[in-house]
Amino acid sequence: MNFIHLLSIEAMQHITIHCLNTSVWAVGPSLQPSTRAVSFKAWTGEMIQAGDLLEPLIPRDDCWIKDGRWHQTQFVFQSQDPNLLPIVDVYNLPMTEPGARYHLEVGPVCFL
Repeated sequence: MNFIHLLSIEAMQHITIHCLNTSVWAVGPSLQPSTRAVSFKAWTGEMIQAGDLLEPLIPRDDCWIKDGRWHQTQFVFQSQDPNLLPIVDVYNLPMTEPGARYHLEVGPVCFL
């Protein structure tokens, strides 16, 4: 991994959280992150969370909709510091309540 990091100038990774009746980022249509939003641990050990300079891009977030159907929140991590990726852990995932579920889809890292 160190060799790939040395040869790269940028890195990108997508993570999608599929959710059923539970929010993982925003709690409403404003799409502002909630205080219970998920956070991520970078390869370097740094935390990536809402409101930080390293905050991920969120091209889609409809997990706040609780209508009995599956929705998703997409996270895009793009950094000119390739040492940050891959994401190695996800924190603050929601507690599953009756009728609520989620699963993660972790995409590969693209080193440029």
